[in-house]
Amino acid sequence: MTDPTAGPFLFDTSAASYLARSAESADRQWVQGYGARSFICISVVTVLERVRGYALAWERADPSRRPQVNQDRLDYLASLEEPGVKVLALSVAEMVVAGQLMALWPTPPSPPRRSHRRVESRQDRLSRWRFDILTAATALVAGLPLVHNNPVDFETLRAGIERSPERFPGVGPLNLILVKRLWPVPA
Repeated sequence: MTDPTAGPFLFDTSAASYLARSAESADRQWVQGYGARSFICISVVTVLERVRGYALAWERADPSRRPQVNQDRLDYLASLEEPGVKVLALSVAEMVVAGQLMALWPTPPSPPRRSHRRVESRQDRLSRWRFDILTAATALVAGLPLVHNNPVDFETLRAGIERSPERFPGVGPLNLILVKRLWPVPA
C-alpha cells in the first residue's frame, strides 16, 4: 500500500479517470485519506486529454446525448476549480525534458489500443504517446511521483532515464506508482 500521506503525487489521465469512476471502497478510502492531506495534482496535459475526449464523444454521440456529454465536460472543468485540485502548467523546463524524451523515443513502445469499436489509429497512438511524455516531464520537473495506469509506456521512459541520466540533468528519477497498487488487493 502506498501511504496517502507520502504525497503529493501527480495523477496521469488514466489514473485520475480510474479513481473518478471507481466504486470500490478501497479506492474511495485511499482517495479520501489522500485528499485530506495533499492536493490532487494533475498536469495541464490531463485537462487537454479529457477535453479532447469529451469533444470526440460529442462528435460520435447521438444528437439526443450531446447535451449530456456537454454537461459532463462542464462538470469536469468545474471540478478543476475545487480547493483540493492543483493543475500543473507546462513551462520551458518541462519542454526541455519532453524534447529529450521525444528524441529518445519518437515512436510509442506499446501497440495500439483495441476496443469493441475500432483499433487505435497510428496518429491517435502517437498523440497519446506525446501526451504521456509531457505528463512524465511534468512529474520529473515537479519532483512528484507519477501515479499511472499505463505501465508499458511509463516504464519504458523510467528505464531510459535511468540509463541516460546525463540527458536529464537536475531531474529524475521518474518515480512510478501503478494506480492499482495504491492500496492492498483484498485477499
